[in-house]
Amino acid sequence: MKRQELKYGFGIFDVVGIDLSLNQLVGGIPDGISSLNGLMNLNLSWNQLSGEITAKIGLMKSIESLDLSRNNLSGEIPTSLSDLTYLSFLDLSYNNLVGRIPPGSQLDTLYMENPSIYSGNIGLCGPPLGRNCSGDNVPEHENPQRRGKFSEPVLFFYFGLGSGFLAGLWIVFCALLFKKAWRVAYFRLFDKVYDNAYVFVVVTLGRMKGKATS
Repeated sequence: MKRQELKYGFGIFDVVGIDLSLNQLVGGIPDGISSLNGLMNLNLSWNQLSGEITAKIGLMKSIESLDLSRNNLSGEIPTSLSDLTYLSFLDLSYNNLVGRIPPGSQLDTLYMENPSIYSGNIGLCGPPLGRNCSGDNVPEHENPQRRGKFSEPVLFFYFGLGSGFLAGLWIVFCALLFKKAWRVAYFRLFDKVYDNAYVFVVVTLGRMKGKATS
């Protein structure tokens, strides 16, 4: 229906296209326009329309062409826009739209066919645009996968290390418990180490005191 001139009779019920582009229209887009569920073409481009796009725009199930470009529209793109399954032409360029672009296969297809449909809205972000939305933290999405890759080997290493330490300690304890000769040798070694450490500390302190008094 885009750029076609259609003639209608006396009834308005047959209207399938509205083109009010290139005027000086001001104000907001009325919510009542969503009641035109038989409308196939709506062109309000090149005006001075302001305000937000009505959230009820998703009720216009029959619309195939929607052009709201070159206005002063603000706010976020309604998520209901992705419900327009018959939409084959969309242009929201050069407004003041902000926020995340609603997800949907239909909108993704329209963007692939015409990547300029969101141009001139510096506040828009998220896929399919290359700008990340504020608050998005890409490493947070990647960290769970990285943690999943690296945490398992680390946990396995520490588990093996702890198990080996406990097993070795238990073997030494059992050997000392059942082997008298080992137990005697262990305590002798312990006493010897203790005596050497004690002598070393006493001698070192004596030398320090001697240097201090001299």
